[in-house]
Amino acid sequence: GGGGGGGGGESGDGGSGDALGLWPLGAADSMVACEVKSSDADLLAAAEGMRGGRLDALNAEVASRIAVWSRAKELLESQLEAMESVSAYAVLGVSPDASDKALAAAYREAARRTHPDRGGDKAAFQRLQDAYSAITAARKGAGKGGGGGGGGGKGGGG
Repeated sequence: GGGGGGGGGESGDGGSGDALGLWPLGAADSMVACEVKSSDADLLAAAEGMRGGRLDALNAEVASRIAVWSRAKELLESQLEAMESVSAYAVLGVSPDASDKALAAAYREAARRTHPDRGGDKAAFQRLQDAYSAITAARKGAGKGGGGGGGGGKGGGG
């Protein structure tokens, strides 16, 4: 007694509109989900019932889908990182191409408004500090400075 239908071997990875072959999710994704949820004993029993190269083909298909999902995860993580960096600038109310001087000025102004000792919200102040720290760390790492000159001190002045 064989199982359900599946015959053609088409995974739908090509020409579905996206480069990773993720959408629409198809039979191969259902197989992966089924394998992940199954116990070792169930998988062993199913494997013993397969003839010829069916098990090898199934394993290759599952490995292929896992590789696609892994690439998708990496892509989503990099997009999330980019979105978080843009949102850090939004917290400060400046654009990503703002100078270091403008960034520091925006930070000081926002810190005055949100500082808990001046009636501001502690969570908002923490978000502001986190955003400013993330931006300055990213700029130091990328070598984006504020316009030449030596001495790497943060402007004090006030």
